[in-house]
Amino acid sequence: LERNTARPKDISRVLPNSMVVKVAINGHTCRALIDTGSLADFISTTCADQLKLPVENLVNPLPVQLAVTGSRSLIHHETRVLFELQGIRIQRRFDIMNLDSYDIVLGTPFLYQHSVTLGFNPSRFVIGNTDPLPLRGQDISVIPSRRATIIKENIETLRQQLRAECADLCKAVEETPLPPLRNINHSIPLIDETKVYKSRRSTCPEALRPLWNKKRDAMI
Repeated sequence: LERNTARPKDISRVLPNSMVVKVAINGHTCRALIDTGSLADFISTTCADQLKLPVENLVNPLPVQLAVTGSRSLIHHETRVLFELQGIRIQRRFDIMNLDSYDIVLGTPFLYQHSVTLGFNPSRFVIGNTDPLPLRGQDISVIPSRRATIIKENIETLRQQLRAECADLCKAVEETPLPPLRNINHSIPLIDETKVYKSRRSTCPEALRPLWNKKRDAMI
């Protein structure tokens, strides 16, 4: 999933306001950000706690890639609530995420299913249909899961299949033949007779020779 919302903070910059609408979650009013860069619909952890929403744990945590490089988050819970906006009144699923400044983020799934039209200068938010449409068509993509999951019930079956496929590679010692003999037609010269090693005998300076003699006599 992705959430590409960013809000720069600068004292001298003039920016248009984000598109925020008021929605009802289980009859309670919440602020929802309309985000065309989000590939999912999110609800804040604070809103879920305050409204005491029913929380369901995800079997596998879902990673979320934010717009900033290296900035990531994980989703561990989801919830299903009664969602109301203008003429829409449906049960909708939201991923629970630690949001800042907003209670809800309505991403491309909501915008696509309800044929929402957005406009700026002036701001416009038009809902095409109140009943959610199915997510299918040329504009729909499937995000494959990148998490490896081991099914414990079938692990022994998978192990037997792997052993059968590798039976010709993993033979016993008595079943493994010796490698074919080869002619020894090469040599490895360990000593290079043409090599000249330069050396220099160590000498003791005359000024230090009395000290060296004293040390030598003490050691002998």
